[in-house]
Amino acid sequence: MPRVLHVIDRTCHETHAQLIDMLLRRLGGKATAHAVAALDARIAARLQPYIEQPIHVTPQQLLRSFNIATGLRRVTRAHAADVLHVWGPDALAVVAATLPNVPRLLTVIEPRQAEDLARRVRSLADSSGVVAGSQHVRQLLVEAGVPPERCVVVRGPADFGEIKRARESDLRGRLIAPDAGPVLLMSGPPERGAGQFEAVWAAAIVRQIYPDMRVILPYPSAERGRVERYALRMTDEKFAVLPPAGWSWSELAVVADAFVMTPSAEVSTEPLAAVMAAGVPIVATAVRSIAEIIADRHNGLLCKDNSLQQLSGRILTALEDKALVRNITDVARSQAFEVFGVRAFVDNYERAYENVMNDAELGAGVSDTAVVS
Repeated sequence: MPRVLHVIDRTCHETHAQLIDMLLRRLGGKATAHAVAALDARIAARLQPYIEQPIHVTPQQLLRSFNIATGLRRVTRAHAADVLHVWGPDALAVVAATLPNVPRLLTVIEPRQAEDLARRVRSLADSSGVVAGSQHVRQLLVEAGVPPERCVVVRGPADFGEIKRARESDLRGRLIAPDAGPVLLMSGPPERGAGQFEAVWAAAIVRQIYPDMRVILPYPSAERGRVERYALRMTDEKFAVLPPAGWSWSELAVVADAFVMTPSAEVSTEPLAAVMAAGVPIVATAVRSIAEIIADRHNGLLCKDNSLQQLSGRILTALEDKALVRNITDVARSQAFEVFGVRAFVDNYERAYENVMNDAELGAGVSDTAVVS
């Protein structure tokens, strides 16, 4: 089995960390075949609650026209890494400059990063492999110049075991006040254009019907502070709930009565796997990345845009139409089991590592579980 060093930069967030932790736990084993290095101490501290193993901090250094991280060489040698798994544009630049001869695999889950990362991949003379989190992200990468044969899609994962354990714990009681009404989970971390501002506004309208409603704003960001202040001005201090560090998407999902993802532009759809597996109804806007997974009134509720009228209406439907919600969540849970399985996620990455290490065709043995052959 290849020994892998994951390299993260300041663009990574809690969803990246949960994907990395899954790979560490499933492929690392007792021999700790996987390790993590961060180019920024602050991001290491922020993401450490989501990753069981200690994160090595290897600060990047600017030398004239390129970045290196001399500490990364030491960690790579100490770990005897066969493959560097890169998460983020700065991490890719540093790895290429510091360890140009070590095979590397890049994962891209954020559509907004696709063009920049594709440009950086094109500038490298080697055959670095690229994993996209969805077909939409892969299309963006290929359109921006990444050779199709060097780019594959790996889905998921939805950890049904973690969801079961979360359901058996009193997580809602730990996070939400006992007198709370319906609980809406927002996508996160909040960012401009990702729709949390509009979603909270629509939720505040629905709160006129459910005065004890709560909204969960997961994961810290500058935008979350703005959304929280806005929610406070519109309602009261009980409305917005900020979960403490360490809560996974699976744990957050079992607390919620509905999940709201209403961006005006393309976003990472990784959280949908856990939400679908938990049987929580999804309210979302029909941007391409979301519509790739969610179909209206089939496995979720889609809006044409994130206008307040549409959002508030869909949120009400998710809370009040029990028969429809039962049907769409049953379909979503079944699809999550088929498409976002942990075993397929781990197997696909393990094969991708081997292909990159052996300079083989990246897609050999790697399959998009959402594509019916």
